[in-house]
Amino acid sequence: SVPRRRYAPPVVATEPPPRQARGGRGLAFDYDRTVALSDGVFAIALTLLVLTIPEIESGDDLWGQLEDNLPAFGAYALSFLVLAAVWRQHHVFLREVTRIDGRLTSLNLLYLGIVAIVPYPTGLVAEHGDESASVVVYAAALAALTLVGALMVIYTQRTGLAPPRNYPLWFSLTTPAVFLISI
Repeated sequence: SVPRRRYAPPVVATEPPPRQARGGRGLAFDYDRTVALSDGVFAIALTLLVLTIPEIESGDDLWGQLEDNLPAFGAYALSFLVLAAVWRQHHVFLREVTRIDGRLTSLNLLYLGIVAIVPYPTGLVAEHGDESASVVVYAAALAALTLVGALMVIYTQRTGLAPPRNYPLWFSLTTPAVFLISI
């Protein structure tokens, strides 16, 4: 007779315990979850941009209303292109990062918070593009976004969380400077 084996439950893979980051201080953060959250915030912000275009009201002059919405379509297109470029840059940045620590996570969350607010100044430009205040708020939001992005690059370079880049670290501050100068 063949001996019967005892039933053994299947082995369930568990996540490894969190690693220590930077010299044993603080926990390392999950790379995949960071990328997923970042992509999700960008996707929502890009989608919300369409809400900056006013709805057409029922009436006889559809062409006139569409013409009146041209500045809103322009603001939408500009912000979509800017956020798409910033997402692409962020995507490349995260691909270069070898480890994510608590400070980088905090900077990334601040960055994503600014990404999420971009539809608001876009709406201001769409509705009040002829007023300087709307353009200043828009440029300030993009300056803040690109500044935090630059700080993330500088931080990862200085702490060894990413391999060295081929250009000086101050170069990362060029885009935020351009937005600030435009104000």
